[in-house]
Amino acid sequence: MWMFILKTVGTALFIAALSEVAKRSTLVASLMVALPLATMLTVANIYVDGRDAESATRFATTTFFLVPPGLAFFVVLIGGQKLGLHFWPSFALSILATAVCCWAVVYFLRRAGIAL
Repeated sequence: MWMFILKTVGTALFIAALSEVAKRSTLVASLMVALPLATMLTVANIYVDGRDAESATRFATTTFFLVPPGLAFFVVLIGGQKLGLHFWPSFALSILATAVCCWAVVYFLRRAGIAL
């Protein structure tokens, strides 16, 4: 239970720190987010929690396949803003596009015999 609380507090502090850094420099905050730090920490925590390298590797593999369709969020958000959509409708469309792209990748990978 304490590990869960520690992870939750650590995650909240990381996100809060990112938002504060972004107020001063979007470049630095973007670099911090672009690094797969959250993935690295999650993989490490999966291993530490259960000493299960296979589960940690499975998580890393699934993440690897879902990063490219996750980029749809940025493409649609930026595109929506460039087309003059207000922020929240653009944000909502970005989430929807990301969900559809992730679903499509999982669907086609399964059809190809790759289970995530």
